[in-house]
Amino acid sequence: MRKIFFLLFISAIFPFSVLVPAFSQAPAPEEGPTYVERSGPYRAGMPVEIIEKVPLPRGYKEGLYFDGENIWVNNGENINTWIVSPAGEILREITPPGTFSEGITDSSFPGKYWITDWDTKKLYRVSIENGKMLPDIEISLAPALPTGVIRVGEILYVMTWTRGLGTKYHLLQINKDGGILRKMRIKGISEPSQITYDGRYLWITSWYNRRVFQVDPGDFRVMGHFVSPAKETTGIAYDGEFFWITGTNDDLYKIKVSVPHAALMCVLSR
Repeated sequence: MRKIFFLLFISAIFPFSVLVPAFSQAPAPEEGPTYVERSGPYRAGMPVEIIEKVPLPRGYKEGLYFDGENIWVNNGENINTWIVSPAGEILREITPPGTFSEGITDSSFPGKYWITDWDTKKLYRVSIENGKMLPDIEISLAPALPTGVIRVGEILYVMTWTRGLGTKYHLLQINKDGGILRKMRIKGISEPSQITYDGRYLWITSWYNRRVFQVDPGDFRVMGHFVSPAKETTGIAYDGEFFWITGTNDDLYKIKVSVPHAALMCVLSR
């Protein structure tokens, strides 16, 4: 009798048990590259010209975002996000949704922004009201620790660290609603911190060695790097002509990078 009851019970719940995961699974990743890594011709040490060094107050600087006029500076260690003029004046402070803000970028929805937080292990979409970032979407990336984020069209690129027996670094492609489309392992970039986009290439900072790596978003090949003027390089933003870059306990630098033309890259040696 117990066996019959058990079989009836299993047959009753089985259809439900196979349906439940379908509602909780992320969308199936698209086919494409598995790794973000160096491959083919490589340009090391692209020339950098420091246009200006802008002093910043003490803080634990992380991600940068250029809003068309001013630079937004995220800070870890429970410090507010600053909106800073190109001359270095703090125009406004905003309270973030977490306690250790990392990357920040705009959203395809007007008036909304994406922000990552190291402590909460979350990606937030926020609006700003009365000096506070108010989330309307929260996406847990645990156990991974999210760092940089940048929007390219309808796609978000989010970097993560997953600690264990050796830290693993990944680049995620996420749609405008927060669904993960693709997950790629980052190889050859130690401790990737923040990310920006110049209209053609992605640029990823390395906290470990002060390098900033150029990445082709078509095939995710690491094409080259330049050496950052910022100590413990973290935040990076692009204003249409210049890069803005900072470091954990450093100031803000406005720089010009001589990026090689694609035709030249094909003849450069490894």
